Amino acid sequence: MTVPDAVAPPPHHPRFPLSDGVRGIAALSVVVVHAWLFTGGFGGFGDSLANRAVVRLDGMVSIFFLLSAFLLYRPMIAHRAGGAAAPRTGDYARRRFLRIYPAYWLALTGLAIVPGLVGVFTSHWWAFYSLAINFHLLYHTSVCPTGQMFACGLPQSWTLTTEVTFYAVLPLYAAATSRLARGRDVRGWVRAELVLLASLAALSVFLDMAPLSLRHETWFRFTFAGHFYWLALGLGMAVVSAAYPRRSDLPSAIRFVAARPGLCWAGAFAIYMGTVVALQPVPFIVAADTSPQFLATHLAHGALATLVLIPVVFGDPNARVPRRVLGNPLLAWMGLISYGFYLWNVTIAYDLGAGGGDAGFVTVLIMTLLIAVPIAAASYYLVERPLMRLKYRPLREVLRRRSRAAEPAPGTRPG
Repeated sequence: MTVPDAVAPPPHHPRFPLSDGVRGIAALSVVVVHAWLFTGGFGGFGDSLANRAVVRLDGMVSIFFLLSAFLLYRPMIAHRAGGAAAPRTGDYARRRFLRIYPAYWLALTGLAIVPGLVGVFTSHWWAFYSLAINFHLLYHTSVCPTGQMFACGLPQSWTLTTEVTFYAVLPLYAAATSRLARGRDVRGWVRAELVLLASLAALSVFLDMAPLSLRHETWFRFTFAGHFYWLALGLGMAVVSAAYPRRSDLPSAIRFVAARPGLCWAGAFAIYMGTVVALQPVPFIVAADTSPQFLATHLAHGALATLVLIPVVFGDPNARVPRRVLGNPLLAWMGLISYGFYLWNVTIAYDLGAGGGDAGFVTVLIMTLLIAVPIAAASYYLVERPLMRLKYRPLREVLRRRSRAAEPAPGTRPG
């Protein structure tokens, strides 16, 4: 089966096909939260069970962070346990650029024209197009006036800014941990790196909380440092997966859990219900939580994402339950176009709801899907997929192939 270019792993590295379905579920969950947010909640942003149940779907954002860390780091370290060679840093940087910026520029420009975004076509354009807007000192004043924050650029781009900083530091982290792995057997390297990741994750969480509360500082909040607990979980999964590439070699505890996806997902649902009952119905990114509340939210979201992904990363993709759930063609397709969906859905939902349309929750949700999904599909098929064909091929090679294809066959004359 041909692997779509946008999600193809580096050459000779394994593909994790159920990750597409997970992306699809997470993307749909997040748009439900956006529809809720831009329609004023159910009877206002009160403490009702319905409000709690919807807003806590925001924890699905953590899945994207874990999955990104896992899929990017694993190819960098697979060779440590006899796997395929790591991609070159220059190739890695080109792939990340092609994956993120062209589709982002298209969405930003298109939405700045219709329906119109604040700030994009001003002297601060460079901050929007570079994704530096989340660090820009004027972001909350002259660029984005009060009351227009959701119409100022693409507000969801804070996750892209966070991811880009992670992309930049990941090769450096891999180079550092290669020294840690040097001279150790596989088990020794795995143990040492997991201890390192646990320490860095604990440090990130500590810096997030009082007395420092660095999560209120944009340079920390919108970089990998502020979300390293989630990223560390994905990196840890990459370490274990690379060290034990065959499921039969996995530690018995992981093998036991991965073979029981229903148990994993029941645990994830239990965590979700715990957050619904225990936490206030405010999206985590804007919540003015006390340190215990913040800690509970952050840890719960990471644990939920880990349980969701264990069968995807370590389980058998052909097993009946995972294949039926995450292998569903519609969900897998939604995962495939999820980046474009992420880029376009917020502005559409906002304009249909609080941005002037004043439609209700169900209307905003349905209309956002009906509008954003076709646009996301067009973004994927017309922009993302063609560009991602260059992901593992030099531009010179692609142009040479096109030139050869355009030449007349031997023994024929041009018409």
